[in-house]
Amino acid sequence: MHSLPYRTFIRVRNAIGWRLRRVFGDHGVDAAMIACAKCWRPLLKKPLFIGVTGSAGKTTTKELLLGMLAHKGHAVGNDGSYSNIDKQAEALLRLAPNHSFFVTELSGHRPGEMDENLPLVRPTIGIVTVVRDDHSSKDYPREAIAKEKGKLIASLPATGTAVLNADDELVLAMAAKSTAKVITYGLSPKAELRAENISSVWPDRLQMTLVRGSERVELRTQLCGTHWVPSVLGAIGGGLAAGMTLVECATGVASVPPFDGRMQAVTTPDGVTFIRDDFKAPLWTLDTCFEFMKSAQAKRKIIVFGEISDAGHKKGAKYAKTARLAQNIADVTVFVGTWASSALKARKPGEEDKLRAFSHARDATEYIKSITREGDLILLKGTNRQDHLQRILLAQSGKVACWRQDCNRVSFCNECPDLNKPSGAPLLLQQQNSEAPTPEAPPSSPQVSEPDLQVVVGLGNPEAKYANTPHNVGYEVVDQLAASLKLIWDATPEAWIARGSSKGRAVCLIKIRMPMNGIGTGLKQFSERMTCSPEDYVLVYDDLDLPLGAVKTRLRGGAGGHRGVASILEAFQTDDIRRVKIGVGKAGEELDRVSYVLTAFDAECRSAIDLSILTAEARVVELLERQPKRE
Repeated sequence: MHSLPYRTFIRVRNAIGWRLRRVFGDHGVDAAMIACAKCWRPLLKKPLFIGVTGSAGKTTTKELLLGMLAHKGHAVGNDGSYSNIDKQAEALLRLAPNHSFFVTELSGHRPGEMDENLPLVRPTIGIVTVVRDDHSSKDYPREAIAKEKGKLIASLPATGTAVLNADDELVLAMAAKSTAKVITYGLSPKAELRAENISSVWPDRLQMTLVRGSERVELRTQLCGTHWVPSVLGAIGGGLAAGMTLVECATGVASVPPFDGRMQAVTTPDGVTFIRDDFKAPLWTLDTCFEFMKSAQAKRKIIVFGEISDAGHKKGAKYAKTARLAQNIADVTVFVGTWASSALKARKPGEEDKLRAFSHARDATEYIKSITREGDLILLKGTNRQDHLQRILLAQSGKVACWRQDCNRVSFCNECPDLNKPSGAPLLLQQQNSEAPTPEAPPSSPQVSEPDLQVVVGLGNPEAKYANTPHNVGYEVVDQLAASLKLIWDATPEAWIARGSSKGRAVCLIKIRMPMNGIGTGLKQFSERMTCSPEDYVLVYDDLDLPLGAVKTRLRGGAGGHRGVASILEAFQTDDIRRVKIGVGKAGEELDRVSYVLTAFDAECRSAIDLSILTAEARVVELLERQPKRE
């Protein structure tokens, strides 16, 4: 039972918190809250303080531990996955002197972060899950991450307890830095707390036999996937350190549901089950998801990928590799986001419908809604802040109006006040049907195509204000090619078209009359009236990642961040399209990419681009000559 002063404090805090932030700003309020927590912490004598750290699994470990400890006394923890010092302070100010336990995550995603949190929390029990490459870099390698997280164990008093994963060498090595008692856990025979007979075959949940010395206890959890074993054992190790028995720990863990967005099972009214693992998607966690889906028992399996959070360099190749692995397990694999088109290179001949890519979550959602049926098992694997894949689930019951791609909110969409406020890009299909023709253009007529027609598409924006900008160099190249071939441009509502021949080959030059980011729908409409296939196209466009004036030819591949190209690959659902790229980047300069590509060239840049246009024209002609004629 909370004391009256504490209950009064909570009411006052909730009532005036947002008003204070409006007046003093977030930094001012957070600084005051941290100062108050530093004064409050020494007065808290009864609660047992427990810190949890690691590269993965720490939120689930914390939630399991809170669920267990609730059977022994009142336990308070940090909210969600928020583990910065201001969130530690906020959680501490919710802790009353008569509470029994305080459990919090302690982040070490940057050097020195533990030095901020540990003096405030001062834990007696420290739990470390695993050390991986999340947040790693050249200047902050895995060994440095382990050293930072190891500060938690080194800070424990001699009367405290370190709970360490014996299956991770970097974690186990932390015992040497501690004067506290050590409890080890894992699958290793040397671990004090072990798990045996592990199983998690959907629709069954994770179950195991807990072993400690001669004691054996059966445990059936509510979690999905065997990769949660370290989190379960870490939480039970924390419970043992807090004075609970192994049976009490197992009973407590069995009562705890999965945490939001971490292999959380949700079944819709129409019988489709989603496994939400959409909080974070480090590359190294994908294997465990594949293992879960491979063994799962379901009528049909669908895997949806959003942003892979630590793909690093050669990102496109890693997306393609992920797609190849997923297709061996799932009936349908869907990629969503900026790099989604990179997965298309992994499509298997004759099984094209098994792999789809969409730039926007809205289009992916509509596609998934169109194919799902009762008994489907769908894994959502993404990084919430980047892609908000939860909207795919929420839209199954028609509850989503916000389709923004750039809100960058950490919270899940079901908690967002803007969920039902219309925003974001329209559906491609809607865009296709609603795009109004240019008034002055004559009506379009059906196209009759020669058998070996080659189509060169210059990318750009049709409005006159965008002439002479980086984003319109694709238009300029096909203009130059039309002039060289003495072709005349005809205007239709959808495009400017010039038809003729180059060295005996039938050629069609196109400038789609649609905004760059939606150009794929227009080109797809045009293609449906012709006999050519995607491999008969040559795309010509700007590339910010190439130096100004450089020209590069590619036979296939992902969009490389170019939204116009992404929309084309998405519309055709293939990356098997040739392209010529003209560099418009400026090495060593920090650019506002959106503003830069829509701003006119200065005289110096214009001179370099004029030369590159001639080079690009020659490369296009080479591609046209090299394309073998169809039988």
